[in-house]
Amino acid sequence: MSLAKLLLTAAAFSFLALSASAQDKALIGTWEGWVVEGDGSQQSQRRQRIGELVITAAQITSKDGRGTSMGAGTYRIGGNGAVRTIDATGTAGQPNGKTFLGIYQVSGDTLKWCSGNDRAKSRPADLKTNTGNGHFLMILTRKK
Repeated sequence: MSLAKLLLTAAAFSFLALSASAQDKALIGTWEGWVVEGDGSQQSQRRQRIGELVITAAQITSKDGRGTSMGAGTYRIGGNGAVRTIDATGTAGQPNGKTFLGIYQVSGDTLKWCSGNDRAKSRPADLKTNTGNGHFLMILTRKK
């Protein structure tokens, strides 16, 4: 086998090994929504507008309701089932250098992402806030 074919085969294998599952691919897109209190089931629980959260295969960027950057980062997902783990690490802006342990669920065009802030001691167990533990919940809708 020629070196070129060998390299092409290796590159194709690497790409296939890195390709995301269907659930992981569902996470990729542009989202908008709110940081909420509790489980976010009531409009009165909305606390902070997220104007845009863009998730690509490699990074996350976000803007608040006024269009101001909230930072950027990388992420790693894991676990099985409907609720999976997501660990984000800030690479720019206020979250730079901080790691946020979380869980998420994509259902149709809705993303629920619960995470610990940079002072949280543990990963959230449920998709709802626990301010005593430094957990927050985002409920987002996919932008069309």
